[in-house]
Amino acid sequence: MDTIRKRTRAPAEVHARILAAAADLLAEGAPLSIGSVAEAAGVTKGAVQHHFGTREALLQALWDIAQAGFLGDLDRDAGRHGGSPSGAASYLRATVRAGTRRHVTRRWRAVLAACVVERPLARQWGDWVAACRRDNAEGTQALIVRLAADGLWLSDLLGIYKLSAAERQALQDALLAGTDEPGATP
Repeated sequence: MDTIRKRTRAPAEVHARILAAAADLLAEGAPLSIGSVAEAAGVTKGAVQHHFGTREALLQALWDIAQAGFLGDLDRDAGRHGGSPSGAASYLRATVRAGTRRHVTRRWRAVLAACVVERPLARQWGDWVAACRRDNAEGTQALIVRLAADGLWLSDLLGIYKLSAAERQALQDALLAGTDEPGATP
């Protein structure tokens, strides 16, 4: 027997459930369609389309949420340590912290999966990174720090290296020493 779906009058709750369901599906490597998201969220296909219109718009919304959270982390880091919010030192510290927060890691795993199949999202991400580097006139050493941070981030997403808090801190400290940004000290 089909379950009857009760229509909710709380659009923000439905919106959040749809986003969470899409992130969960992507993070687990499941196929993503309007129908699969609707089923996982316990809503109708029409509800998904009402809130997001298309699969691409849903994926864009996931990117927007993940990026907004990361930008907030960068701003908070720059406020605490000085330097540029988009500089290599803030990028490193925010990336190291992100790997310790399960909900953030899950969200970014979903975005990474989306970027593999939706090249416009990957280009958008690449454009953002290029703008950060350009705005900070970063050289080779800062690029090494960014690439190392990205490697740690990818390891966190995929669960490859199981690092202790002490190892994470030691990695961050060693990499921060490679930046010449104000506030780059640990």
